[in-house]
Amino acid sequence: MRFTTGGTARAVGVGVLVLSLALTGCGGKKSKKKHKRGSSSSHSRTIGGTTGGSGGRGTGTGSLSGARDAKAILPPLETMPTALRGVSTEPYSRAKAPSVCKDPGGRCKGAVANGQVGYRSDDKTESAGYDLIVYRNTRAAERAFAAWESYAWGNKRELKVLDALPQGDASITYGYRTPARKNTRTIVIRQGAYIATLDLRDNSGQAAARKDLKALAEVYATRMLQAARDEAPTASAADVRV
Repeated sequence: MRFTTGGTARAVGVGVLVLSLALTGCGGKKSKKKHKRGSSSSHSRTIGGTTGGSGGRGTGTGSLSGARDAKAILPPLETMPTALRGVSTEPYSRAKAPSVCKDPGGRCKGAVANGQVGYRSDDKTESAGYDLIVYRNTRAAERAFAAWESYAWGNKRELKVLDALPQGDASITYGYRTPARKNTRTIVIRQGAYIATLDLRDNSGQAAARKDLKALAEVYATRMLQAARDEAPTASAADVRV
């Protein structure tokens, strides 16, 4: 397994993602509130060509800067393995919390922005769905991740927590007991004020699925870490074979 962490134009192609600013007014209010607390205005950086507040240091993230972070962290099409170059969910990021706030119920508390993108194979037998939530600070992300852990460990009827290589500041991996999702595995990764979810559906067998999830999760976690370090996320899975 190999993945690329930077240098090539192919790996940096975050421009394919679409940033929706329909809620700019709402984001402005939140940013103004953070300014009064002396948080989001105290840091600025450039990620993927845009400037925003720090999202990985626990100092606070505004809605619009959080949406830019989500745009930069989500992997663009050209950074995906060749076998997963079909777009199943059009990429987007927006300055608001996710619209679905269940499973777990605490995932939206303290969230200021989110984004999603999904890819699949040509024959639709394999797919990778990416979700990225940006929280107002690291503490809010820690609380949301604790809710994810409680959900995964407490829902033994439908889920099974799996052994997997840790990613980011904290992570949890689980599979599904229901027949409809038996070939799907999910990893939830927290890095600073970000929480990333990767759902991988792979019909090639458990061993291959674990290998593929590990490779894609490492790239995803690296992109989060790069953003948290005020670097442009460039980690790529283009050389990964799935």
